[in-house]
Amino acid sequence: MKQTLLASALLLASPSFAANWQTIHTEHFNVHFSSEHTDFAKSTAVELEIVRTKVLEQQNRALDKIVDVVVFDPLNAANGFALPTSNNPVMALFTTPPQSDTVISNSSGWQQLLVLHEYIHLVHLAQPTRSEWQQKIRGVWDLYDLTYGDTPRWVAEGYATLIESKMTGRGRLFDNYSEAILREFAQQGALPTYVQLNSDEGFMAGSMAYLIGSRFLYWLEQNYSEQLVDNVWVRMRAVKSRDFDDAFSGVFGQNAAKLYRRFIAEYTYKAMQQEQTESPLNSKLWLKLDLYASNPALSGDGSKIAIVERDKKSNTKLIIYSTEDNTKAQQQFIKEQKQLLEDDAKDIPDTAPSVFKREQKQILNQINRAGIANPQWVGNNTLYFNAYSSEESGTYNKVSDIFSYNIDTGNVEQLTELAGIRRFSVTRDGETLYGEQIRAGYSELVKVDLNTQTITPLFTKSLKTTYDYPTLNPDETKLAYLSASLNENWQLYIQGLGGDVRQSIPMPNGYQYLSQPSFSQNGESIYFVAGLNNKTDIYNYHIKNNTLTRLTNGQEALAYPIETEDGSLLYFSTNADGPDVKTLTTKDRTSVTDLAVSSEAPLLMVNKHTLPPAKIYTDEIVEQSDYAVLEQQATFALGSQYYSSSTSLLSVGIKSSDLLKQLDLQAGYNIDLHNGGLYGGFVQAKYNALNTKFKLALFDYNLDTSRQYQPSLNADIDARGGFAAISHPLKFGQLQLTPELAYNYTDYKNSRKNWTRLSISQQWQHDRQAFAIGQSIYASIYEGRNQSSHWQGYDVATKIFGKAFNIPMFVSFEQKQRDDSNLALGGFSSNLINQQQSSEFVLAAELPFYSATAERYQGYGGGISFKEGMPWFYYKQHQLDNSVYAQSYGLKYQGDFSFGMGPAGVNDLTFNAGLSRVEGDSFENEMRAWLSFYYSL
Repeated sequence: MKQTLLASALLLASPSFAANWQTIHTEHFNVHFSSEHTDFAKSTAVELEIVRTKVLEQQNRALDKIVDVVVFDPLNAANGFALPTSNNPVMALFTTPPQSDTVISNSSGWQQLLVLHEYIHLVHLAQPTRSEWQQKIRGVWDLYDLTYGDTPRWVAEGYATLIESKMTGRGRLFDNYSEAILREFAQQGALPTYVQLNSDEGFMAGSMAYLIGSRFLYWLEQNYSEQLVDNVWVRMRAVKSRDFDDAFSGVFGQNAAKLYRRFIAEYTYKAMQQEQTESPLNSKLWLKLDLYASNPALSGDGSKIAIVERDKKSNTKLIIYSTEDNTKAQQQFIKEQKQLLEDDAKDIPDTAPSVFKREQKQILNQINRAGIANPQWVGNNTLYFNAYSSEESGTYNKVSDIFSYNIDTGNVEQLTELAGIRRFSVTRDGETLYGEQIRAGYSELVKVDLNTQTITPLFTKSLKTTYDYPTLNPDETKLAYLSASLNENWQLYIQGLGGDVRQSIPMPNGYQYLSQPSFSQNGESIYFVAGLNNKTDIYNYHIKNNTLTRLTNGQEALAYPIETEDGSLLYFSTNADGPDVKTLTTKDRTSVTDLAVSSEAPLLMVNKHTLPPAKIYTDEIVEQSDYAVLEQQATFALGSQYYSSSTSLLSVGIKSSDLLKQLDLQAGYNIDLHNGGLYGGFVQAKYNALNTKFKLALFDYNLDTSRQYQPSLNADIDARGGFAAISHPLKFGQLQLTPELAYNYTDYKNSRKNWTRLSISQQWQHDRQAFAIGQSIYASIYEGRNQSSHWQGYDVATKIFGKAFNIPMFVSFEQKQRDDSNLALGGFSSNLINQQQSSEFVLAAELPFYSATAERYQGYGGGISFKEGMPWFYYKQHQLDNSVYAQSYGLKYQGDFSFGMGPAGVNDLTFNAGLSRVEGDSFENEMRAWLSFYYSL
């Protein structure tokens, strides 16, 4: 469960939510949405209540709490997640529907599938425990509530996927595409082990929790009973604490791993039986690929093929291969084997590969993690492709746009601006494209004039219909495309661009999966992949003759058929290591005469719990209001900080926020666990709904440096006061600017101080995956007043950071100057003292508070890490008034975690840890360590 939550947080990437949100109130749900998602949200509100009623009948359980539901589109992609807290359950629904060639495309409707899947997560995982004292803790402590039970990922996702299929008769359990891939895995002995079910390492590993998890649970229900499976969930919420393994073993009399092995054995046996009945496919390997690959595109002259590939480090590349045989590699191989035998005549040479890897002509790495998808050739030297743009308003975080890549010059140019175009087909002159535009849940087929940026819809938009794979025929007079309406399969159409009548392409009777249409070179026929009886096959439809033929017979999991100039057919063949490109050496055509009479999708399971047919509800909602930012949800906030150079703190408080984190509040008290060196209380508030951000803080603390672990200058500070800041973040692509105005007033035991600070921070970066460069600058000026004098000062900090061969590194410099006032070096950041609201401190975790004082401070540092997101090996030198005071080096890590929405307890977490060697002339050289975890606004 923890892995699922972390993945959801990374996907969401902390969006900002503007102030103009609305809320629909139903009996059991509050549906929150921005104005552009009104239609989707209104229909969702009705669907939620329908799903809840049917789930209550099927599960005999529901949630007593009102569920908060967020409807938005942060990624311009199909997804969603649930935060299963028993006290404040939350669902997030992404409005973009799935594309035809995904494992979630088999549904009666995206909205219905999404609502059902995420609500099952809540009903399954957010049930209160029957232990009264544990439930009371869950009710006041979000982190404990969210991680209670720690259900394995495969259980959480597998069960939601199982019920999604059982209650709709469709879904991933009954998906031909999914089943074809899993059968390939089974026939290669590569189905995941029980431990690997929760892993995301390997081809399609992240999907196995859904696909295999649901099938294992279904196998348990069929071989034992539905009630026994349900008993596991009942035992996990008992007075006696049990994890999943204990709950499962107590019900089934043996552990889940043992039964899983039996399930895999049976599944593999059936797959091998099926393989014995299949005739070999007349194909051969054409190009060996690595892990993930998609969207092959053949150049107009047939000399190059572009393929999007993604490796195990999630590096995405657009690779252009030559279509010619790699004779250089073949000759080199022969030369090496000859040399091998010359050195040792008795040695056994390597076996030549069935095909030598084709020459890579060019490689385009994704830029700034924007992705690469759907390459299309314009001529023989330019590729158009999809990548993400960022919408700065916060309504959407990422929007799919069209970019061009000149393979001769390497130049990349953005062609559309926040258009929301996914798959597309472009004319030969590169001036017009036909694509699927997706915004606010609406999928539309549009024509885009790239010269004028004019976007013209081809049909009336509707939430009932989704489009995919618009494909121009060779003479650009016709457009093929896929379309799916509610409760129907995907259907393939050909539309004349001159206004001709739309032609529906016949499909084999009983089909369920359909995707990836591709015209033949002469435009007289069209290829596509369709699924039938748990298999996927390549089909060809001859347009003039109105004949449908099948070219394969379920021997492989197939994708992306492309006809070459000589009439041969390239295609992707999916195996356990990822797809490879093969070519059909002969086209054994089987005529298909048993055709589907309609596109209505068959339901493979129907019972009294089956949901009604999917529908877009347009009824007026009775109760709708502005989003209520003052509806705060509070949680117990616990933190702890240990610093071997100074002291240890226990932070106890209350933290609250609204669901969208527009207003955050926190109040607490820090208790010194060492010797009373630092203690006090604080109150904080932060408002984020507007483009301009506001922050307020009150503090009351006592710092006695004589009570620290390490000696320092004597200082006994009793301070209370307030801090206020107003900032206005600006973003221009990869350039970020944030001007800020801040004010502090502090009363001390025998004096007082106030200051005003005007600052600006700037950051820029350019990321090419293995290599990256970036820089940041922070500059501020102070105007302050003590009880008896005025003072001025400034802060300047700069950092250059980047990656080389995937190794992160940085160098930094900072300088602080105070005229007629002193800076105090050392100490750590907390809610009482921190760099933002405390002008007199130069915090350094490895040194005690008030290690030394000066009017001028300079710091030089740098670091290197072996992987992004991992600890740094660092060096830091501290200079006071041009003299080196101390240096430190070692290992450190600092990270802030915020989900961006949801319960207050899963946001604004700060984690800091380190181990360093500290050296200086005024103290004993030694190792020092720190570990810190607390909430901070």
